[in-house]
Amino acid sequence: MSDADNPKGNRPTQPAPEGKAILGKIPTDRVVQSQPAPAQSRPKPRQAAPHPRAAQQPQPVTQDKAPLAPQAGGPSGPNTAAPKATPGSPPPAGHASFSTRTPMAVGLIAVAILFGGFGTWAATTNISGAIVASGQIEVDQNRQVVQHPDGGVVSEILVSEGDTVAEGDTLIKLDPTLLRSELTIVEGQLYELMARRARLVAERDLAEEIVFAEAVLTAAESDPEVAELVEGQRNLFFARAESLTGEVEQLTKRTEQITDQVGGIEAQQDALEAQLDLIEQELASKQTLRRSGLVREPEVLALQRELARLSGTVGELVAQKAQAEGRITETEIQIISLTTRRREEAITTLRDLQFRERELAEQSRALRERLSRMEIKAAVSGVVYGLTVFAPRSVIRPADPVLYLVPQDRPLVIAAQVEPIHIDQLFVDQDVSLRFSSLDQKQTPELFGEVVQISADAFEDERSSVRYYRAEILLNEGEIERLPEGAKLIPGMPVEAFIRTEDRTPLAYLVKPFMDYFARAFRES
Repeated sequence: MSDADNPKGNRPTQPAPEGKAILGKIPTDRVVQSQPAPAQSRPKPRQAAPHPRAAQQPQPVTQDKAPLAPQAGGPSGPNTAAPKATPGSPPPAGHASFSTRTPMAVGLIAVAILFGGFGTWAATTNISGAIVASGQIEVDQNRQVVQHPDGGVVSEILVSEGDTVAEGDTLIKLDPTLLRSELTIVEGQLYELMARRARLVAERDLAEEIVFAEAVLTAAESDPEVAELVEGQRNLFFARAESLTGEVEQLTKRTEQITDQVGGIEAQQDALEAQLDLIEQELASKQTLRRSGLVREPEVLALQRELARLSGTVGELVAQKAQAEGRITETEIQIISLTTRRREEAITTLRDLQFRERELAEQSRALRERLSRMEIKAAVSGVVYGLTVFAPRSVIRPADPVLYLVPQDRPLVIAAQVEPIHIDQLFVDQDVSLRFSSLDQKQTPELFGEVVQISADAFEDERSSVRYYRAEILLNEGEIERLPEGAKLIPGMPVEAFIRTEDRTPLAYLVKPFMDYFARAFRES
């Protein structure tokens, strides 16, 4: 049997015994005739003249009730055995032929049309590109972290989670007891130094009265200890002034005494000089008389001896006068040195006090600043959340977050995380489509916005170590009004952003991975 007669490709079985029909699913309107049996096994037909219409009418086929057993070596099945022609039937005229050229041509044309149409569409159609980035809704300039730089012990908590506060409202009060004690000690030392400085300035300038600073006098009016300090410095100033005055007066009196001694010496010197003049005159007269022989030689010698003695006495008086005048000069120097030494001591002490006074003044200013921060106040208006203290006497560590404020009067922005490989396609004012996965997707439309800011460098997630660029997206005007009734955008809500990029064809989209691959291929490593 040919392939055309056996379309299922079943192998023909051995011919059935004569007089037996092959069971099979044969339509009633068609009789399948078997091929003629081989010459060795086929019986010879009877030599009877066929009826003229015998060749045109189909011969009846009888069926056996029992199915035929398949021949060894052939496939089993009801239609595998070829039926044997009944006696008197003519042999088949030949196998019918079927051509496959037409279906193949139709298939090739369909494939060509399919690929040609797809190629034309892929090469001419533009598809909008987009960078898909995940992000979340944030408040412009983000949430405000409320911290305390110094920390302390909580005295009173004035807000609760979810409260709405205004700018400047007091949120938490801290206990100021310890700081006030430190401030009292520091300011006591500072006022004492300021009072000392006022006294030393008066001593340096040889003033008759101390001029205290206004801050010291103001503190003295309300603080008895400061008033006592002021009075003590004033008394010390007057005591030191009286002591100096007494020493100067004593030295002045000594100078006057020495001056009187000098006057006495000068008087003695004048008297001796007068005596010397008289003796010289007497000596001249006696020398004249001696030449005349009227006076003896011893008298002349006695006058010369007296003249020499008086001259020596005059010299001693001159030396005593010089010594007295020297003592006067020394005394005057002592008077000057007393005043100068006092001024020098005041200047030296002032220089040392200035550094200490500045140090205490800075400590006092710092303590007052810390006391002014005993009330933690809201820097902006917003809603309180993330409160970390819940009871008085709780301890707040320096710079630890105490609570957070979410501003309500600032626009919402979407912070998207863009992969670094897409950063070259990202720019400011780029159009963005936004989907909010936490809202009902059937009722919530896509909102539109634009990129307003791109981070200058990539960030790295501490937990996943994934690097990304931060892109801030701002909704266009009127977009929030497009939300369905009851829908509300809340900070922290997840967002899927589609940042629009340049258009490209599907063909370019499909070819780009191969182009990138071949651009890296055949490169020497």
